[in-house]
Amino acid sequence: MAPRPNLSLAGVAIGVGLVLLGGVIGVDAATMRVPPAYAKVGPHVFPLVVAVGLVIAGLFICFRAFVPKSGPVLAVDDVATDWRAVAIVAAGLILNALLLKTLGFMIAAFGLFLTVAFALGSRRYVRDIIAGIVLAAVTCYGFTRGLGLQLPAGIFAGVF
Repeated sequence: MAPRPNLSLAGVAIGVGLVLLGGVIGVDAATMRVPPAYAKVGPHVFPLVVAVGLVIAGLFICFRAFVPKSGPVLAVDDVATDWRAVAIVAAGLILNALLLKTLGFMIAAFGLFLTVAFALGSRRYVRDIIAGIVLAAVTCYGFTRGLGLQLPAGIFAGVF
């Protein structure tokens, strides 16, 4: 029996996968042992929010897989993949992983930002450098001060 022409099997598979992943994360977060020092908001809240988001996204994707296609096409099959950009982003991710411990989060995140901006076609280097520094610093500050998490400091040890 052939599938309906409007049915997206990939959409169903992705949607079901997201629902299952959200379920696993939700069950794991719900059964997490939390010390009594946390009154209401503890380390289990964020994973529960992520789990609910994954389940909602998965259900939406499954629903859209069964809805007949109408309106503008979001993905075009006859557009070639820019493998050069994919390779540059992959190299940036590998470089980020290699530099994270030695140089620290700030430098690694800054390098990843510049690499991805270049891969996506940006040639405004001054703007990219400023944006990369600001985003890396704000992210680092948010994680270390706002959330109390320790990111690898690298060469900035003692600064944050």
